[in-house]
Amino acid sequence: MPHSFPLPPRFSSVDEYLSSLAEFYLNPFVQSLAGGVHILNFFLSSPDLFEDTLPEQWVTFFDQAELDDILDFLIYFKENTSLQPPSSLSIFLSTVQSLSIKRNLPDEMLQSNPDPPLHGPALSVGMSPKKIHECQYLSSAISDVCSKVGTPHVIDLGSGKGYLSRTLAHEYNCSVIALETVESRTKGAARLDSLYDRKSGKKKCANMEMGAGSLTHIEKFVDSGDLADIVEQTGLSGHKIVLAGLHTCGNLSHHALRSLVDTQEIHAVAVVGCCYNLMTEKDGERDNVGYPMSRQVQSYSIPLPITARMLACQAPATWTREGRESFFTRHFYRALLQLIFSDRGLLGQSNHIPIGSLRKQWYSSFPTYCRGACKRAAENYEAKFDLSRDNPFDISEDVATEYHDRLVCKKRRLCILWTLMASTVAPLTEALIHLDRYYFLKENGASEVHVSVVFDQRISARNLMVVGLKG
Repeated sequence: MPHSFPLPPRFSSVDEYLSSLAEFYLNPFVQSLAGGVHILNFFLSSPDLFEDTLPEQWVTFFDQAELDDILDFLIYFKENTSLQPPSSLSIFLSTVQSLSIKRNLPDEMLQSNPDPPLHGPALSVGMSPKKIHECQYLSSAISDVCSKVGTPHVIDLGSGKGYLSRTLAHEYNCSVIALETVESRTKGAARLDSLYDRKSGKKKCANMEMGAGSLTHIEKFVDSGDLADIVEQTGLSGHKIVLAGLHTCGNLSHHALRSLVDTQEIHAVAVVGCCYNLMTEKDGERDNVGYPMSRQVQSYSIPLPITARMLACQAPATWTREGRESFFTRHFYRALLQLIFSDRGLLGQSNHIPIGSLRKQWYSSFPTYCRGACKRAAENYEAKFDLSRDNPFDISEDVATEYHDRLVCKKRRLCILWTLMASTVAPLTEALIHLDRYYFLKENGASEVHVSVVFDQRISARNLMVVGLKG
């Protein structure tokens, strides 16, 4: 088939699926979960965001059942005889499930590993089991695309430390241009190249023929689909090229797909995206970067605010009970700190003071977290104040403990609301993003467009590959 998309079972066409998904996604309640609610502000409304957002029947049910049973119910939607959820909640979750892409790798792919398999300590050096799985399956898929196009030439966009590039060059004899923005990653890739050469007994040849398992690293920032300068720099003008990417972040996936249109030599793209929170939304008709890419999805006027894009990065089905407890503690601490900031009049119009992630040791207790987070917050605070006289970010252990002890009883509500958002908004938003990419390629003359599951989601959560071949 020239075009394919992993449709949920109830749909027979992509157009029908998009129409139904859009109708549900634009429902006011779904929109509140996707953009009207931010877990950061959980304690800023009275009594809390939980009661402000959810139907009364749901609140009663969530408050009475065992927490782990509720979380498992929301994540896996498995019937539990000890639970008696409101019918409206069951219908809501059933609808989400019926609109969600099936993300499991087909059994036949799991049973027959790609050939040739990634093997030997030399090529897998530095790789985690997750990275080995990704490189094994994606390199096989990219090799198939190269065969269809009839070319050995590959540009690996956002190549990082070169794991995919190295696999393509040495397992499939591709001529690979590894394109990376960050200097430290390019240097790390070069060190791993040398280590591979030593471990494999391969001697590096300065005049290696392109297309005979060659690998060249280039450090360059990419901000559009026009890669003509890179093509010229690498001596590939007039050659057919496959552009590939393993977890290309944010708008980099958009640039990759646009290269099929904007760069003459790019004859196919094969990209697995990630970091949807780093995507942007288009700002006006002249903005060519960001969501939505396609006219078809744009016609539905479906917004994707930052909350929805952040949620799309979640994969609740991969959470363990132990892991999610640590995860929820981080959210709880940050929401508590936001309340303290609000009580001290520190929140401006943006209602946000950036802190970012902290090291694990800062989460040992809430007073400890306050010390680490407030130091970071003070550095990022826009207003000026005299630290020698009155530092509003100086939160004593007694104050931090009082806030914690007073509100820790509501932590379970925060856990439930975040899990509900992640289990419902996340799969629908990710489906919408890939529908947009699918339609963009179709609208711009691609002869074949495929969106397919390429990794085992239990190993690699972002496992959808978008492939487009030039018409």
